[in-house]
Amino acid sequence: MSERIPTPAAGTPASPSADRPASLAPRKANERADLATFAQDLAARLPGSWTVVAQEHAAYAGQSPLAERLWDDGYVKWAFEQFVLSRHAVLTSGTGCELVVVDRPRRTREFLVAASQPSGSDVADRVKAPDGIVVDADPARAASAVADRLLPRYEQAVRAARVEEVAVAVAAGERVLAEWDAISDRLCDADHWPLDERYDLRQQQRDAEMWALFAPFLDHGPALVAHAEEMLPFLDPQDRAEGRWPYRLRVLREALEGGARVQADFEFVTGALLPDHPRAGAAFAKAVVERNAEDWHYSLTWMESGGALVEMAQAERGRPVRSPQSAQVQAARARSPHTAHQSLATTAVSVTAAPPGLLAHNRARRSR
Repeated sequence: MSERIPTPAAGTPASPSADRPASLAPRKANERADLATFAQDLAARLPGSWTVVAQEHAAYAGQSPLAERLWDDGYVKWAFEQFVLSRHAVLTSGTGCELVVVDRPRRTREFLVAASQPSGSDVADRVKAPDGIVVDADPARAASAVADRLLPRYEQAVRAARVEEVAVAVAAGERVLAEWDAISDRLCDADHWPLDERYDLRQQQRDAEMWALFAPFLDHGPALVAHAEEMLPFLDPQDRAEGRWPYRLRVLREALEGGARVQADFEFVTGALLPDHPRAGAAFAKAVVERNAEDWHYSLTWMESGGALVEMAQAERGRPVRSPQSAQVQAARARSPHTAHQSLATTAVSVTAAPPGLLAHNRARRSR
């Protein structure tokens, strides 16, 4: 922390720097640069809009929550493990990017800047961490280093983590659909009519599980789709044709938009509930069931075509891709009630818009 500049007593000769602001007074060689001021100046020079929260803590326990979210496997991680870093600042961008600024141990005019793991992600340890950097206490030079070196690595790592989340969600969705296929037939008669209320209860469970897998992508899915659309012209033409990627990107974006509308309707309904009303709990539970059921088609669409984002990420890294549609997804599509409410005109438009071969399973859908 900056040392306070004493004011000369009356009648004593003024020091050479007494008539200058404290910020311009000479700094002692062993005096640390002010971290909070540096963080504010750094944030003002980074691209985008950033907020800054600076804190001080005297004990190692004060930095533990920060260390747990640190996304670094190099020098910054070592510093957190070996030293009590008595102060830090967290910079958060309007897009959710979060950077941590701490003092560099044993250096009074240098700071460490590292990234935090993206919120809601539990796969960050599966991708290469965007290791932090050492910066000078000059905010302009530090901002240039962060913008040129750290932020691009961070954005790439976040995107890789999100793509990994897609792969995990698609695999989990496959399991949900496989379980549904395994028991749904036992709950229906020969004409596919439900035998009793167990069918509806099990269907509600399926819808809730699919919603839980799909909901996180309402926040960061649009950025993944946008990046894939941006990279599409640079990928191999044969891969683009074989994977039907342009079409799948369109349906992924439509699924996100549809899911966002369903969630907005849900929030509108639940926002009108009176918390103290005796039936508020039952009304909320009913709204959740209806939200999950309304979203079933969009969740299924995301699980069906989400693999295209994984394939395109592999192609972007120069890896071969092969991802045939699973039997579970096709069977779930057959059971989706969404198409039962579509008009013949809508179906005709969809056939025109989609590449050949991608709608064959749609024609075989049946409502349950």
